[in-house]
Amino acid sequence: MNPQEPISSVAAQFDRLIALLFPGMSPENLRTTGAALLGLLVLVLLFLGVRLLRRPAHNSPSTRTGIPRSLQQKGVVVDVLAGPDDESVAVRCVITAVKSNRVQCEIIERLDVIRTRPGSELVCVFAPMKTRNGRINSFTATLTESDRDGRRADRLVLAGPNDYALIPRRKHQRKRVADQQFIRVKLWTASPRTSELAFEDAAPQIGVNSFASDEPEQSANAVINISDGGLGLSVLNRLIPETCAVSTPVVINLFMFNFREKTFKPYWYAGEIRTLEEGRPGFTRMGIEFTATAGVDRNTGRLDWINL
Repeated sequence: MNPQEPISSVAAQFDRLIALLFPGMSPENLRTTGAALLGLLVLVLLFLGVRLLRRPAHNSPSTRTGIPRSLQQKGVVVDVLAGPDDESVAVRCVITAVKSNRVQCEIIERLDVIRTRPGSELVCVFAPMKTRNGRINSFTATLTESDRDGRRADRLVLAGPNDYALIPRRKHQRKRVADQQFIRVKLWTASPRTSELAFEDAAPQIGVNSFASDEPEQSANAVINISDGGLGLSVLNRLIPETCAVSTPVVINLFMFNFREKTFKPYWYAGEIRTLEEGRPGFTRMGIEFTATAGVDRNTGRLDWINL
């Protein structure tokens, strides 16, 4: 069989297809048009092939470092679970450095003891984010340096994540705030998605600050309890806006005292009021559920919100 025959047959069929698509066109123009369409088809196939070749694998080095680096840049708080069979949160941390196979985390709050030993895998949970493979809110990584066995008591070092998943969010028990001097709150009854208010510079509608000597209302208010899912406030009745009701959206700027740095660190949350109940005389107990968290965009200076 002549090897040119299949090629000639395909070319003839392609010519007939072009003639059907463009009836009345001269043979010279048909050949020119056919060549142009064939060249365009080759370019499309080449482009698709390059995209497939450049697409990183599910657990490639690009994937292992890209997501932790994104969490680092956005300042997302990461919950580290206590152990493989214990879903309670041991510590909260932020990622401070990411290399090819190393993720360094700074502990900002201790809730329990990390029972995972170096060399074993632990689970880190964060606010859900979208990836090309779907939504995720956790990764599994090997603990290489713990807070107890490592060089620094406020640092964890992990190997690059080896798995990502979307796991059900745990319902954390709210913890009562015993000392008001280590926590401060600014609150606005507004939605971050629709409000044009610059929250970073605006005066709060409701504040909690035990050291606000010039604003006695703020020092009278208090944080009753707090968890990953929300917080409870005790607020003077006269400070609650008339439009405030159950399901009212709120924006919260929460300041937690960092004992190592001896300074208050800010955290941004959006949420909804879930309960408004009578508290001690002259006060209302306000229960708030967090629905989103935010970090400050370094380029624009604006808040970048992520749904929880």
